[in-house]
Amino acid sequence: MIFVRNEFKPLFPETLVADFLKIEGETVKHVVEDRHTFRFERGGRLFYMKAHFGVGWKEITKNLITLKAPVLGARNEWQAIRAFERLGVPTMTIAAYGESGINPAHRKSFLITDALEQTEDLEQWLPTLDLHRPEDVKLKREIIRKLGAIARVLHQRGFNHRDFYLCHFRLDLSHGKPDPDSVKLYVMDLHRVQQHRRQVPRRWAIKDLAALLYSALHSCRHDPGYSGNPSVVTVADLLRFVAAYSSQPWPQALKQDCDLWTRVLRRVLRLCRRDRHHSDNSRDCLPPALTRFL
Repeated sequence: MIFVRNEFKPLFPETLVADFLKIEGETVKHVVEDRHTFRFERGGRLFYMKAHFGVGWKEITKNLITLKAPVLGARNEWQAIRAFERLGVPTMTIAAYGESGINPAHRKSFLITDALEQTEDLEQWLPTLDLHRPEDVKLKREIIRKLGAIARVLHQRGFNHRDFYLCHFRLDLSHGKPDPDSVKLYVMDLHRVQQHRRQVPRRWAIKDLAALLYSALHSCRHDPGYSGNPSVVTVADLLRFVAAYSSQPWPQALKQDCDLWTRVLRRVLRLCRRDRHHSDNSRDCLPPALTRFL
């Protein structure tokens, strides 16, 4: 099965999945042997391609033993992008997709998306804000509200991301620094997204929320070369996120669902302990104002 968006059919004469997998470009990510993400150009347009070469039975078995759904190829991300489009959650735009093979361990597939030019990931961009400027503070608060609203929509509609970090949100900068009323965030890297029939189970919501909180608190300050503002996200900001996620004032949200947020903070602590910068009995990765909830 191969799909190519109509406007790009003249750019992609390839007719087989194997032909698409021969496309070459600048590597963006190649952490595992069975998956390769790279950037390439066709007809003056820039694209990103995620090529899957088969995960193998060992990886499938490992996932099943640990009760995780194995990701067999590009199909999962293809379906997730389509679902996010229906939900109105901005994400990548599919240019082409294909898969071949019956054996799930050796199935080959690819996903090509339009490059999101003039965007930057929030992990890199947020610390560039000048928080002495009221307009930057207002912009940051709107971004936090957007993050909470996106998380709420996904979890209420049965989707969890599984890699819900700041680096997987890209801010639209096509018109320069946006006004607070024109903030647009794209959710990226959907290949591990899970879909459930009803609202996301609590444990998966906690995993997403803890990943986002952890990355907001620590991704910048632990970079040895980081020279920006290490406290760009404050406790007040985190409470604003709670309010946006819960669609109610944060005191009421914390009171009604204290267990959820307590478990989120405990998971953040576990992530901190796994980080080489923290000892096993340390709570210094959380602001003191938050440890009282534990």
